[in-house]
Amino acid sequence: MGGGDGPVPGLFGRVRSGRLRAGSRILMSLQVTPRLLATGLAVHPLGVGCRAIGDTPRGHAVTSDRQWLDGMRRAVERGATLFDTADTYGDGHAERLLGKVLRESRRQGLNLQVSSKIGHRGSAPHPYAGPHMKHQLEQSLDNLGVDRIDLYVLPTFDFGDNDRYLGGAIQQMRTLQELGYIGAVGLRGPHAEQAGDGGTSGRFLQLFRLIEPDVVLADFNALTPLIDLDEDEDLFAFAARHGTGVLITTPFAGGFLTGRPDRAPSAPRSKGGEILHRLMDPLRQRLGDRPGLLAMAALRYCLSRGPHTAVLAGFGTPDHVATNFDCLDLALDAEDLDLIAGIYAQLRCELAVRTGEATVGAPV
Repeated sequence: MGGGDGPVPGLFGRVRSGRLRAGSRILMSLQVTPRLLATGLAVHPLGVGCRAIGDTPRGHAVTSDRQWLDGMRRAVERGATLFDTADTYGDGHAERLLGKVLRESRRQGLNLQVSSKIGHRGSAPHPYAGPHMKHQLEQSLDNLGVDRIDLYVLPTFDFGDNDRYLGGAIQQMRTLQELGYIGAVGLRGPHAEQAGDGGTSGRFLQLFRLIEPDVVLADFNALTPLIDLDEDEDLFAFAARHGTGVLITTPFAGGFLTGRPDRAPSAPRSKGGEILHRLMDPLRQRLGDRPGLLAMAALRYCLSRGPHTAVLAGFGTPDHVATNFDCLDLALDAEDLDLIAGIYAQLRCELAVRTGEATVGAPV
């Protein structure tokens, strides 16, 4: 599962060699070869998150269905193969719009992959209760116009009082997998600031050993502290050792890491934006003050976690999609990547001082 070292001909259209020379520097654009998250789930390193569809925050311009569709189509043109959605996104609207793009792509001979999640409780006593899981899947399949979902995720650690529904949920997922309705089984990952909803590393390890997921869906970005799991391993090392893929969400920390100070973690928000802008000066001097520099740094930081990882990036407009995929083309050398990692380490430190916290990391 954790490989993906070699290209799969024809999967993404064209495969970049990844190496250029500029003077004495060896430059590396990101090799756009498949990341193998699970058996049968080789994906483009950059996937597309559809959470924002049908969920426009107050005060933001409403994105039309035409813009959402254009954004997804542009992602397909740039080589995207994995789209993440859920029946709770816009009460199924995101899945139905994505279904249109999937049908168009099939007519063009393209085989896109879909990740979705169990979400709606409906009239059932719990989202993971009995046959309700199968009913949710059937609705998602109908919304998407497909007969199989490539990655189906258990998105919460809540399985009812005393894990009442846990055993049944595990059996239901494996049965759906054996029948071919779903491909890989996913489980959400732990996060340092989610102890209040059972998101501790101990709970994750308990569920990981029982469920044996193929893929972990993890909130992670440059503000997120790495959590130690088994034998002092972080999540990425732990997953690699178990042959499990990691699908990274929230790479931009809700927009803060792309230069939006209003999305800074904690207070004071304006100071967070000033800190980020100042710390990025060495990277601007090295690479030039180019458009999308902040987004590029955030994405490449996440994508450097290993060949068993891929990133989901959301979008609000088709231009956001173009910017995200442009980030993969920029040639970087090892010193550039080290510089980005060092900048983010300093950013976490300074934000922690500003907020009076030992760690900073909850994605916004």
